[in-house]
Amino acid sequence: MKSCSKQPTQKSTQLMQICRLKQWSLFFLCLLSVLCVRISTLKAQEESLKAWEAQCQEYFVEIMEIQKFRQMLQYGADEMMRRYERGNLTKKELDSTLAVWHTTESELRQKVTKIYDTAYTEKCFENESKRTERRDAP
Repeated sequence: MKSCSKQPTQKSTQLMQICRLKQWSLFFLCLLSVLCVRISTLKAQEESLKAWEAQCQEYFVEIMEIQKFRQMLQYGADEMMRRYERGNLTKKELDSTLAVWHTTESELRQKVTKIYDTAYTEKCFENESKRTERRDAP
C-alpha cells in the first residue's frame, strides 16, 4: 500500500530545480538588458557632451580671433589719428581710413555678437558645465 505522505520524488525535485533555473535565467536576462540599455544611453550622452564641448570650443576660438582682429584694427585707427595729429596725414586720408575702419568694425561687432548670442543659447558660458550638471565632471 502506498504511503499517504507527500514526499517529493526525484522527478518533482528536478522539475522544481528546472523551474528555479528558468526563473533565475529570466531575471539575469532582464538585468542584462537593463544594463545594456543604460550603457548605450550613457554612451550617447557622452558623445552628445563631446559634440557640445567641441562646438563651444569653436565658438570660443572664433570669438577670440575676431576680438583680436578688432583690437588690431582699433590700434591701427588710433595710430592713424596720432599721425594726423602730428601732421603726417591729411584730413581726407584720415576720414577715408576711419570710414573703412568704422564699416569693418561694425561688421565684426555684429558677427561676434551673433556668435556670442549663439554660444549663450547653447549654454557655453554657464557657470556649471553640462558635466557638472550630470555629476560626471573629473
